[in-house]
Amino acid sequence: ATPTCAFMTMAPNMTAPNSKDPSKSSSKTNCAHHPFNNEVVIGPDINPTRSHMDRKLYRYITLKNGLKCVLISDTVAMRQMKLEGIYDDDSDEESSDDEGKDVDGDESDDEDDEDDGLRKAAAALLVNVGSYHDPPYLQGLSHFLEHMLFLGTEKYPADNEYDAFLSREGGTNNAYTEMEHTLYHFAIPQEGTGEKNIWKALEMFSTFFKCPLLGGEQAHRELNAVESEFEMNKMDDDTRLQQLMCFSCGMDGEAKIMGRNDNSGYGKFGDSMQQSENSFHPFAKFSWGNMQTLKVEPEANGIDVMKELKEYYHAHYFARNMRLVVMAGYELDEIQRRVVECFRDVPADPRIVIDNQSDPTLIPPTHLKPYQLPFHSTSLASIYRILPVRHCHSLTLTWQIPSICQHWRTKPHDFIAHLMGHEASGSILSTLKKRGWAMGCSAGTGEDGLGDASTHALFTFHVSLSKRGVRCWEEVVKVVFCYIGMLRYHFQEGYVDGKGKKTEGLPQWIYDELKSIANVSYRYADEGDVEEIVEEIAENMALWYGLPEERVLDGDELLFDDVVDNETVKDLLFNYLTPQNLRVDLMSSLFGRESNFDEAIKDQRKGNVGEKDEDCEDVDEGVIKPVHDHFEDDSEDEKETAFDTGKAGPPSIEPRFGTHYWKEKISTIIMQQWTDASKAQLPPAGFPLDLPPKNPFVPSQFDLKPLPTDDAAHPLVHCSVKVCVCVGKKKAWFPAVVTQYKMDGVHPKVLISYEDEDEKWH
Repeated sequence: ATPTCAFMTMAPNMTAPNSKDPSKSSSKTNCAHHPFNNEVVIGPDINPTRSHMDRKLYRYITLKNGLKCVLISDTVAMRQMKLEGIYDDDSDEESSDDEGKDVDGDESDDEDDEDDGLRKAAAALLVNVGSYHDPPYLQGLSHFLEHMLFLGTEKYPADNEYDAFLSREGGTNNAYTEMEHTLYHFAIPQEGTGEKNIWKALEMFSTFFKCPLLGGEQAHRELNAVESEFEMNKMDDDTRLQQLMCFSCGMDGEAKIMGRNDNSGYGKFGDSMQQSENSFHPFAKFSWGNMQTLKVEPEANGIDVMKELKEYYHAHYFARNMRLVVMAGYELDEIQRRVVECFRDVPADPRIVIDNQSDPTLIPPTHLKPYQLPFHSTSLASIYRILPVRHCHSLTLTWQIPSICQHWRTKPHDFIAHLMGHEASGSILSTLKKRGWAMGCSAGTGEDGLGDASTHALFTFHVSLSKRGVRCWEEVVKVVFCYIGMLRYHFQEGYVDGKGKKTEGLPQWIYDELKSIANVSYRYADEGDVEEIVEEIAENMALWYGLPEERVLDGDELLFDDVVDNETVKDLLFNYLTPQNLRVDLMSSLFGRESNFDEAIKDQRKGNVGEKDEDCEDVDEGVIKPVHDHFEDDSEDEKETAFDTGKAGPPSIEPRFGTHYWKEKISTIIMQQWTDASKAQLPPAGFPLDLPPKNPFVPSQFDLKPLPTDDAAHPLVHCSVKVCVCVGKKKAWFPAVVTQYKMDGVHPKVLISYEDEDEKWH
């Protein structure tokens, strides 16, 4: 086929000299004649913070009702629609005329679309309320509400009408509940049957937050869906460990089943709240929810779940407590007009007074900062031995630290995590591997609300152990504290800064290296799926996350200051990463497995104690004794069990997931050994620990090489490419090879050879 119109994807460094880039055009279009110019406040301008490869246009606006939004004009999809002749922007053409010309004339943008069509449009809306805000007597309510919003609205009352529309048009949707926010999102093709998909979907989506039904016969079905999610995750060891940490964090080791008026020290919003000695921190809640917490227990306590659900919605789902991101292949003025039309009627303030609050126009404190650290002192300096579902051996060391949200500029927690988690010579992992104790490790704070919240953060060091490592877990922890002691030593030794002055802190080159790597990664980051893009920006806008409005694109990716926050690094190293502030979770199938334990109990009840499982040597009052041949890799004199379950007695049981575990306070002798190891000193001779070596491959120059004068050295020559060609009224992609390159005046051209041997200059 001979192309009548062709577009070739060019390499990022092959931008034509005279091509126009829509991403260079201003997002601040003339709004003087815009019909909705008095409906929004525009700013701050976030376009300067986008990555080097990002061709999208952004606009940050705030609606009259207080809803903060990020609008994204997808210039790649917009150009595609123009090429295919289906772009029909019905916005104010005068206000966006110049921007449209730039888009039409651009032929050098990096395409990040699929071969089979346009990149989809997407939207995400975040509500600043999550599982930490669940009433103690209705744990899982936020998750249940998330499900209920999909059941229909007053304008679209049919069952699953929203889902049916998206499915029919090739779209997708989902939602998830985190600890301090809930996020709803969808993606849909730009154009559909009969009308523009994105605007219809956005209008249906907006009714979730204006007039949901929140009731009906389908409520029981959604309750079953919540129960199904719980059952699906019941056998996941990571989830079971998280829930065990939540359950056992308090003074009494459990979160009680409470009635409507029993707060048990929990405190309502606005009350003075206790700190880490609180026996019921929000961290202790069961965030998943299930039939037990959302039906059986509430009914037993006389609680009307649907009434509580509606009150919870009316208290927290209002415009000033929400954040919206919309991305579509249209101009920013058009996206803004549609967003205003759809979301201006979302109530600005809570529909009901919260906790007898005198002024309902004030935003309630949906953050939980006064609670601070979650673990009671009685749950620290302890080891929890846990039965896994699957075969595994893992050691998780957890230190509770203050919230890290305010440290987004230098991210000192990531700085320490890099040092403890590196795998080069002199690392913790290399030392453990030499002794045959471990196979992998990771360090840092979690990205979910359990490990990173407005109240606290959990700094964890996770080790994948060998069987020998399970038996030597105290020595594994000692190696970790030796490394912390070495970091303390280097911190006190300090370094010489650029002015020749000796400064307390770890070597400056470590932070400089991390900053350079972050810059390169962000500068040349690949764009993710459209839903991932809007989700990530919406999460960065969350109230609890604490990023400034102008940094919602890059605030969680880059390091901004020239020097790391040494005061915070020192505080973490010397005051928080200590044996006294440590919780140890050791999960190993050497102790047995959940399935074996259940079978052993069943056999005991049936009187079949004589029938032994392959992983169990004996059953005695619900106790599993692991067999010695689990240590087949040990020498004969070292064949001993990692933990004597017979002497330990029956395990405790976490009530939600049914996890079996043994809790034991770490002995004074071991604690003293770890304390001595963590002192500011160089590591002992037996532990070859050191700072990571410098990375000589971090790039620092990003200038493009000049184009060659002839085709001999041009990088495109002899490369295989795909060319988009008009065949009648349709577009098709054809494989081809670049055979020649030349400069036609100021315009570079390449000769393309197609499979049918036809050649054409482009």
